[in-house]
Amino acid sequence: MQMKFLVAASTIAIGSVALASAAHAQSTGSVDVEEAIVVTGTRADAAVNGFKAPETPKAKAVLTQELVARQNPGKAIFDTINIVPGVNFTSTDPYGAAGGNLRIRGFDGARISATFDGVQVNDSGNYSLYTNQQLDSELIEQVNINFGATDVDSPTASAAGGTVNYRTRLPKEELGAAINYSHGTFNYNRVFGVIDTGVFTPFGTRAFFSASDTKYDQFRGPGGIHKQQYNVRVYQPIGENGDFVSLAGHYNENRNNFYRRVGINDMRTLLGSATIPASASITPASPLDLGNLTDAQQETIFNFNNDATCTLPSSSGGAGQQSDASSCANYYNTSINPSNTGNIRFNSRFALSEKLIATLDASYQYVLANGGGTSVFAESDANRSVSGVYSRQGTRIGGGVASGVDINGDGDTDDLVRLLFPSNTRTHRLGATLSLRYEASPENTFRVAYTWDRAKHRQTGEAGRLDQLGNPLNVFGGIGDDDSAVKDAAGNVLQKRDRLSYAILHQVAGEYIGKYFDNTLTVQAGVRAPFFRRNLTNNCWTIAGSSNDAYCTSESDAVVEAKYPAYAAPYAARKVAYSAVLPNAGFVYKITPQVNVFGNFSQGFSAPRTDNLYGFDGVKIQPTSLVKPERTNSFDLGARYTSRVVQAQASAWYIGYKNRIISSQVLLEDGSSLNLDRNVGRVRSYGFDASVAVRPVDMFSLYTFASYTNAKLRDDVVSPAGAILSPTKGKFVAETPKWQVGGRAQFDYEPVSIGAQVKYVGDRFLTDINDVIAPSYTTVDLDARVNLGKVNDKGSIYLQLNVINLFDKFYIGNLSTQAAASNNPQVEFGSPRTFVGSIHFEF
Repeated sequence: MQMKFLVAASTIAIGSVALASAAHAQSTGSVDVEEAIVVTGTRADAAVNGFKAPETPKAKAVLTQELVARQNPGKAIFDTINIVPGVNFTSTDPYGAAGGNLRIRGFDGARISATFDGVQVNDSGNYSLYTNQQLDSELIEQVNINFGATDVDSPTASAAGGTVNYRTRLPKEELGAAINYSHGTFNYNRVFGVIDTGVFTPFGTRAFFSASDTKYDQFRGPGGIHKQQYNVRVYQPIGENGDFVSLAGHYNENRNNFYRRVGINDMRTLLGSATIPASASITPASPLDLGNLTDAQQETIFNFNNDATCTLPSSSGGAGQQSDASSCANYYNTSINPSNTGNIRFNSRFALSEKLIATLDASYQYVLANGGGTSVFAESDANRSVSGVYSRQGTRIGGGVASGVDINGDGDTDDLVRLLFPSNTRTHRLGATLSLRYEASPENTFRVAYTWDRAKHRQTGEAGRLDQLGNPLNVFGGIGDDDSAVKDAAGNVLQKRDRLSYAILHQVAGEYIGKYFDNTLTVQAGVRAPFFRRNLTNNCWTIAGSSNDAYCTSESDAVVEAKYPAYAAPYAARKVAYSAVLPNAGFVYKITPQVNVFGNFSQGFSAPRTDNLYGFDGVKIQPTSLVKPERTNSFDLGARYTSRVVQAQASAWYIGYKNRIISSQVLLEDGSSLNLDRNVGRVRSYGFDASVAVRPVDMFSLYTFASYTNAKLRDDVVSPAGAILSPTKGKFVAETPKWQVGGRAQFDYEPVSIGAQVKYVGDRFLTDINDVIAPSYTTVDLDARVNLGKVNDKGSIYLQLNVINLFDKFYIGNLSTQAAASNNPQVEFGSPRTFVGSIHFEF
């Protein structure tokens, strides 16, 4: 595939971040327990070029800033953990600000709990993980991954498949500053700066302030990415025993264009039916293997992109009907993902006595985001769009429907007008976790914890205006009463949904840690009990059709009921509650000071997502409350070798998974259809993970890993009447590679350091019935650093070069999976070879 690349070196920079004292990346309470009890001595704290295998009962991996800093600056932390066994992250672009998809042992990101300084970062409504909105990589002290298990106080209602936790570094004790500037392929420009105050009060108070700005073009098609981020942390130690209070703030703003996904139907149109057969000819017995495409065919689908320009004909005005229906439907600048996110985090630890330790983590989070998109409205009926989405003010005011409105201002109501029509989400979220640890004796420790989490989740869909060239006046559509909002003749803002929900979690937890046989055996047993409730309000009607279309109208109930035989009426304050008792138990047995064996059992739980609860039950035509939480039983058994030279771990695992939730289409008695979210059965998965990091001499280190995952569905998808809708029994879980193998080598010889890492990802299925295959691929990344010397006793200057996808491998990255080929699964492509040069200066 012939492509053009820009290669640029960096020109200025100023520094990076020094490591703080060792810490783990869970809640402060879990950090306190692991540091004080489970992790003894110094072996588990010794990383081999950024890799650790901590001595805990859980199968866990830890990566430190030492490794994070070797990746391209600003890289998403979830992309960095892609080198951990069992983890597969497909980044949307080479730099990470466009997001990506995470899988761990076959579980997707929405089923994996992620925390940031102990604060839950999964979306409170659908549990989605927005990897492009996380902390700047320079500020991440370390990240750890629990495979299939959670900490006993994990503040989550969505962890069926394990956890990913990362933690901010501490402010430095001395005054200093750092700047890093990077420039690379696709016009990549990023600047990061941080100032550490050092200790500035007699009480030991210290702080840092940082900012970054990232901007670059998409590697494929028109559009670009712009990301800004600001961080602050104030840290106050209390006494000499590790007590502290910390207050931190984070704000992130993204303005992204989406890459165009290419579906199976698009491929058939582009390449012909001889290459992409009709859906009826694609079966599990004769699957479509996308690895059979030629280089020329790969080039063709790679270059299938959004439109770079557009002009709306209706903007010129004039009498008679003008139509936007065939214009600007694929314009890149309405395929957008704007987001404003922020949080405030409080962490603390207090020794109430020699035996009793209290920790408290608290937070506030804010989100405003949408996924773009347009729709064409008929001015003559301002209540309905041409696409079939009904739009009107969600708070019903009674009376009839307005007759129409002149949306484009040309003097008539005869036109079809294209408008930005996003699905906006606004979230305000408060949370806190309180933990008490009591050391009854050096061999017996007890801990109890309580978590409270409350998220106000507002889902709306206000229409907004476009200019003549198709650009949104407001990337958030019609939010707010401004010039971008579009109203009907009655003055109501047109919108496609109007929902308000509250996600409220109360969780109690307790654990016991015991040490036996002269500390050779550590036993850890606990239980967490989440009590989770969603309070749901839907101000719009739901009409059965090809999907659950929202009908936000001011019409009377009688008018709507006469029009539509299958519907769900608006409702307020419907409550759906879930609870569970989730035990976990594990052990670590030290055979020698360096060798230990470990085992763990943990139950996981994921409550239904908000959207799962706004549909029908398919029989009573009422809002569904029948979806059950997903549940997992996770088992691990393994061994470790830990020293300052070697960090090695291998484990075999089994996960039993039931009440899996999917969306599928069902027929109603009146002949119409709808999408129904429901539990469809069980999944059985098992496999092994292994990794070895070794540094035989100071100048050389080697890390290798391998993982095997066998994850299969155990039931067919059936209708409420028992008919098989999708023959999924025995099929492999979509988007899950069976094999992953890789590693990293690093050579250090002052002033030069060179590293390279490689990863092989096996075949993945795009569909639940396994009739479309995304082929395996191997990528290689390179990093090189030249140390230019010290600025003073504390700082230094270095140049760094990163090359992503060194051998320019074409591969399929993100997958948008479906039930079958007939449902048109879609793909995105991995980024081509990318160069980025950085200069780093710190003093």
